[in-house]
Amino acid sequence: MAATRALATLLILSSAGLVAAPLLLEEVLESAERHHPILLAQITARSAAEGKVLGSQGAFDAKLKASSGTNRFGYYKTRTGSGGVSQPLRSLGGELFGGYKRGLGNFEPWKEGQLTLSRGEWSGGIEIPLLRDRRTDERRTDLLLARLAVEVANASILEQRLVLLQAAASTYWTWVSAGRKLEIAANLLGLAEDRVDQVEGLVDAGQVAEIEIVENERAVLLRRAAAVSAERDLQAARLDLSLFLRDTSGNIVQAGRARLPEFPEPDGLLAAAVERDLRTALQRRPEIAGLLVEIQQNAAVRQLARNQLRPEVRFTAQFGRDAGSGTISKRGNELLVGITLESPVQRRKARGEIAVQNAKQEQLLYRLQYLQDTVEVAVRDAASALDLAIQRLELARAEYDLARRLASAELERFELGDSTLFIVNQREMAAAAAQFAVVNALTDCHKASAAYRAATAVL
Repeated sequence: MAATRALATLLILSSAGLVAAPLLLEEVLESAERHHPILLAQITARSAAEGKVLGSQGAFDAKLKASSGTNRFGYYKTRTGSGGVSQPLRSLGGELFGGYKRGLGNFEPWKEGQLTLSRGEWSGGIEIPLLRDRRTDERRTDLLLARLAVEVANASILEQRLVLLQAAASTYWTWVSAGRKLEIAANLLGLAEDRVDQVEGLVDAGQVAEIEIVENERAVLLRRAAAVSAERDLQAARLDLSLFLRDTSGNIVQAGRARLPEFPEPDGLLAAAVERDLRTALQRRPEIAGLLVEIQQNAAVRQLARNQLRPEVRFTAQFGRDAGSGTISKRGNELLVGITLESPVQRRKARGEIAVQNAKQEQLLYRLQYLQDTVEVAVRDAASALDLAIQRLELARAEYDLARRLASAELERFELGDSTLFIVNQREMAAAAAQFAVVNALTDCHKASAAYRAATAVL
């Protein structure tokens, strides 16, 4: 009776307009995407990767330096002061530099380079690598790797999103299925409960044996237990769904029975659509995108290793001019131009690193091939599951139609005294089982559809 009263209350509230709108899948998916902690944690990981990008950019920060000193004792009495700024060049790999220094007094012969005219010396210049570090260097590689790490984090977020939304969709359809099964169980119980007075009347009229009262009582108890079990299944499904259905603060929300929707009619797939969606999946699946970024990262490290094979040749040009009075050797303009060369002979470290990165690149390409094959199999499997689920749905509906007609006919025979309540109950249970099969088939259709959308990265 409790299940029947609950169903009747639901119908009364619905007719009065007091029931909340049905909970649709889109609302659950949106809630999970906006507020689920697992996805928010993954987004936080991207923030950490973005912080590393900022840190890598620090290698190209302008640098200031200054110093001063004095020697008041001894034979050599001097005063010195200097300040300068240097700016690394991201595109050329070198740096610009400039500064000012002032050195007065009686300097040691080996320190005469610190001596300037009375108003000091202004200078500036540029240093550029000509071979090694020309196209790339450790600073630029670190920055590139950090930026690519953000793309990897984005791919991880999208991958987690697909997994989360597919789980949310599957849980949602399990909840809808549990609600519909409870409704079937409650209706089945209601048939037995409503039949109590009818059976007693038939017994009193001598149309059926008294044992039919016991049979009906047995049916009531059996169906009431089934309704209680269905109620528990719905409660469990509602709790599972609450992990994905959250309010704006991220707190879980339990959807009431009044928000249970009807099953929408599932859509099938065309073979041409599957082939088109497969091509889309190979381009959009985040696992593939993330692995392609890893390949880019490996290419950057290999390029840096090849860079280390080249000799270090650096060109430097510096202009300087003193101002004020003082020794004649410090007057006028200075332009210093030079080239330095340095290189290890064997360069085994660079060759070893290249060999390591080449092997890693080959591994990544094999992983990419396998991942693409896995995605293709997942798409085709999901399409097959959806197609067969729709076929099962058609068969289940046909079976339910026959079972329902048989149950109705058997009830008419019973009312005419040509059958027994035991057979009527068996027919009704068979009809209910067929109706459960329809619900299961609908659930499988929508779960397969969600799996297909996740496999094709359009969920």
